[in-house]
Amino acid sequence: MPDSPSGSALGWHTLSARTTAVLLQLLLWALLCGFYFAWYNRPNYSFDGPIGSLVGLRMVFAIGLFNALVYLIIPRWLLRGRFWLALAGAVLLVYAYGLFNFYGYQLANRYLPVTPALARYYQSVYQPGLQRAVFSGMGLLTMALDMQANMVFPVVVSFLAYAQVVDRRRLALERNQLDLELRYLKAQINPRFLFNTLGTLHHFTRHRDPRAGDMVLHLADLMRYTLYEAETETVLLSRELEFLDDYLALERLRSRVATTIHHTISGPVTTQHIVPLVLYPFLERLFAGSETDSGTTITSTIEVTPYAVQATFARVCAAAGASGYGTDGAIRAARRRLQLQYPERHTVELTEDETSVRVRLHIQLVPNG
Repeated sequence: MPDSPSGSALGWHTLSARTTAVLLQLLLWALLCGFYFAWYNRPNYSFDGPIGSLVGLRMVFAIGLFNALVYLIIPRWLLRGRFWLALAGAVLLVYAYGLFNFYGYQLANRYLPVTPALARYYQSVYQPGLQRAVFSGMGLLTMALDMQANMVFPVVVSFLAYAQVVDRRRLALERNQLDLELRYLKAQINPRFLFNTLGTLHHFTRHRDPRAGDMVLHLADLMRYTLYEAETETVLLSRELEFLDDYLALERLRSRVATTIHHTISGPVTTQHIVPLVLYPFLERLFAGSETDSGTTITSTIEVTPYAVQATFARVCAAAGASGYGTDGAIRAARRRLQLQYPERHTVELTEDETSVRVRLHIQLVPNG
């Protein structure tokens, strides 16, 4: 895999979801604070002095409004079809806005330094009294219009933020599902192959066949690779090709003369990386049924370039029979794995008939991984 950037070049993708959410909220509140200062200092609407108290009050309610929308009203009521609850929540927010301003303006006017123009603005809200300012029909309409003018930015941002939250949760679920699927698809050695190999090894040891030692060594290499080395995201292409060599060596020992195997590798194999066990299922499934079918020829041709690998696997049988290679569960899973780990960077060409199967894979590699 490529070396990760060092120093301060830290990407967003390296941060946890919680840290990213906190940083985004801090950025949001900083932008909102700047928006309010600019809004209340515009040429046709200025208090001619410090407006920190007004901006502070707006910010406190905006933060409460944001959290009420993002974590309660939108997800728990609106999106679950509880529209009456959502409507009631919206009305309660309007009343909360009126009450917050009614008492907040009094406290600000009494305890904070305000300009005469700002003091008159505060007094215009609370001097009519609580009943008229908040709990009358005209008061409700005035609060709703004022809230629309002053809180439209937080409301819009709340919906956008919730969309972002939903998207992040969806991506997290997709990543978790992808990890589970890849763990499943990153198959260990096919159990049937393993059992057949152990059966052959048992036969060799009972008859003191000298090939038993070689079979144990090759099987040990296969198990070591699949159990330990293949747990990484990528491996050296050279190591993946060694694994295929060990696998074919075992098949030669098992099949004796029933199956003819040709295997060639060409091209520079240096520091390229590849997803482990991504080629193996296409080759392994060619041997399905070959133990009882004499006259079968398996051909494996792998061509390597600095940034791509092309593998052609073929099987030709002497007698006609049902193939089912393309519909095999292992092949479908292998193709799915390619779609997940090499999206738009691979091609699979598969042809089969009663006597032959040919699959051609082209995988575009990323330099050093």
